Amino acid sequence: MATWRRDWRLTGSQRLLCAGLAGALSLSLTAPLELATVLAQVGPGPGHPQGPWAASRSVWRAEGARALWKGNGVACLRLFPYSVLQLAAYRKFILLFMDERGYVSQWSAIVAGSLAGMAATIVTYPTDVIKTRLIMQNLLKPSYTGISQAFCTIYHQEGFLALYRGVSLTVIGAVPFSVGSFLVYVNLNRIWNRPQDRFSPLQNFANSCLAAGVAQTISYPFDTVKRKMQIVPYFGVMFSTFEFCKRICLYQNGYTMSPLSYKLTPGVDQSLQPQELRELQKLLKNGNFEARKPTL
Repeated sequence: MATWRRDWRLTGSQRLLCAGLAGALSLSLTAPLELATVLAQVGPGPGHPQGPWAASRSVWRAEGARALWKGNGVACLRLFPYSVLQLAAYRKFILLFMDERGYVSQWSAIVAGSLAGMAATIVTYPTDVIKTRLIMQNLLKPSYTGISQAFCTIYHQEGFLALYRGVSLTVIGAVPFSVGSFLVYVNLNRIWNRPQDRFSPLQNFANSCLAAGVAQTISYPFDTVKRKMQIVPYFGVMFSTFEFCKRICLYQNGYTMSPLSYKLTPGVDQSLQPQELRELQKLLKNGNFEARKPTL
């Protein structure tokens, strides 16, 4: 049975930073698609053009190019608490499935990842509602002046439950999507017939798009127009950026020869964690590894 193991050569803060940068970049690059898909979800109002692209052009002409990135700020701000919660929950769940050698099966890792994603989604879901409201408003005549004001207005005028409208379908749909994307992504080394840590940036992008496409098909009954239109470019950019940031961190930690490749540094024990490797390098540099003479 195939197994999956976390790369412990990265610290927790480095993994979080890589995920945050990858998510922020992918969100920012696909923000105009997000606008188009939300307009398609909600539907145009009376007298507005039909179709997401026509509606997007109408918004651009009426409110300016900046309007295509409405709601992107709150989406990027949501990444940090979401990533922290997901990572913390994942660590708790993964310990339940880990054997004495520190390994877990692919299916156990998928279950742990799905549960962690569900927990993080539930806690941070109100920010997704606020993002949608900010996208739908007219920048020339805004209903909300900012994120905190939007939260307070929705809470006082519509009640707390308004911040969780649609959360059930989002959580249920996240399970098959997580299963499909993770299962395909970790097995793509068989397609390329090479280890996953030797993939090129182009291969990482292609792998992410393929994994997202398969996951989209699996989660189709729970999905919406929004995810159908946005998912492939979003995850392609996100995973590619994550892998690039990971290479930089591995080089900074001393495990690889270059930040542009995964070529391992000769003589470095890849099983050591970053702190252990730094301590060993410090001992070797200072020459404090000689055995002390016994004393009476």
